[in-house]
Amino acid sequence: MNYSLEEIKLDLERLDVRNFYMKYIVKSYNWYFSEILEIPEKDLLNTIDEFKDIVSSNIGVSFNNVMMVGSSKVGYSLSPKKNFKAFELNTDSKSKSDIDVAIISQDLFKSFWDLYRKSYNIKFQRAYTYISREIYRGYINERNLKEIDACRKEWQNLSNRSNKLLRSKLYLKHDITYRIYRSWEDFEEYNLDSLKRVKDKVILDVI
Repeated sequence: MNYSLEEIKLDLERLDVRNFYMKYIVKSYNWYFSEILEIPEKDLLNTIDEFKDIVSSNIGVSFNNVMMVGSSKVGYSLSPKKNFKAFELNTDSKSKSDIDVAIISQDLFKSFWDLYRKSYNIKFQRAYTYISREIYRGYINERNLKEIDACRKEWQNLSNRSNKLLRSKLYLKHDITYRIYRSWEDFEEYNLDSLKRVKDKVILDVI
């Protein structure tokens, strides 16, 4: 089953934030596999499991600690800043959408945080401004990993094979981006905070 934007907004109005989070973020509903890859409903759970297996085994985290998130998961962005932007299908567009993957791993988070500190250099000062904000909130964005030489090399060693297999075995057509969370608590807190702000905007629009 896929949800229209009207249904998503209605659920934001009527459900409390945590129930909305469970329905759209945590549970197995996946817009990209259903709509873009046209996976039959009977095969959807197996495809999600294969996706999680590819990422977890190649990046070295638990199978249950991998999730597709963002507009690829729902069909629309639930970021407070993006105003329900639909997933951009055109891979050549400047505003093309990515497939966002969340990885929850305290060990991986700590490993890259340690590498950040060891790699500190004044030329990376701008990137470190963003990194420090993220670390405080319990996550690290892949795009900032790539800004620092040692981190970029280590991350590419982990992610390149995963990305190749996701494209060759599951036929993912869009760029894949990752975010590493320190814990499930940090993942949940980040999402609930974002959803609360989106919910408030939807309610204000209705009023």
